[in-house]
Amino acid sequence: MFNDVVVNMLELIETRIAQMRDRALNLLSDAGNFMNYVIEVTPSREFTRFIAVDSGFTELSYLGFRISIINIALLINVDGRGRVVNRFDALLGISNEELERAALNMEAQYALEYSRSSSVDVVLLDGALIGRSYVDRFSIPVLAHVKDVKGNRYSQSITDIKFRDYVNRALQVMEEPLAMHMVMETYRARYKSTNALITKPYIVGRVGDREVYGFYVQYLPATLPIYTEYMGDPGMIQQVISRMAPLSTMPRLGYPAPLYIVDRVAKVNADFRGMVRLIMEKLGGEVLSELRGMYLRMGLNEYVKSR
Repeated sequence: MFNDVVVNMLELIETRIAQMRDRALNLLSDAGNFMNYVIEVTPSREFTRFIAVDSGFTELSYLGFRISIINIALLINVDGRGRVVNRFDALLGISNEELERAALNMEAQYALEYSRSSSVDVVLLDGALIGRSYVDRFSIPVLAHVKDVKGNRYSQSITDIKFRDYVNRALQVMEEPLAMHMVMETYRARYKSTNALITKPYIVGRVGDREVYGFYVQYLPATLPIYTEYMGDPGMIQQVISRMAPLSTMPRLGYPAPLYIVDRVAKVNADFRGMVRLIMEKLGGEVLSELRGMYLRMGLNEYVKSR
């Protein structure tokens, strides 16, 4: 019986994969009808002053209590010699969802703080603009790259009916970035282009009274396009992408190098966790001793040791 189930499942999957292939080929053949929604952007040689920011976070348990640690990493480059700045915060009594939201808001908060004291052309964020605090207070362009696309915000905001229908048809068999990849690679094949490409920007939402524009960007040929949100003068989108393109040439990545750097610096690894735990032990003093005594009096010594 089990063998029959496996055989039936294999036959079903084989059939569905064949159907998926056929539908994908049909979509690919139609992609040429939508190349006018692709914009080619020539990389700029102009020096770009920027702030890139990302965060890492974790939850630690000590003596049975939970404490959440956020590590914010900023790369600030205003003179060709970038410097990395780390900012930390510790929070109590918040859920994982609240912790992630707090980290995203702190990224924008510290980027705003440093942008006001440094002369920069653009702020780079990792993760969507929509849903964050502080981002509507920037007076300079803000460009947010979203690696983990959720909700197909771009396709839901397309106002051109034929393009929207095509993308919705593609979404029945593939994810949004792959649908954009087909159109962009079709454009490259037709025009022999190696420049950065973006899809037509659409308004995807608002933060406060500021409009947020969404589009896909492909900095390098053959790489998966990245969903991007932008806040600022819409007439400057191509200029901003043009200035980001030379910073986004890492092989097989097609992602701005400054964001790659802060992502690595913000990571919360075992060494970082160990350092925070050591600080908690060293600086807790009488408070931690009192907590330890409370556990002992409650007969929870074995529980404490297990942590």
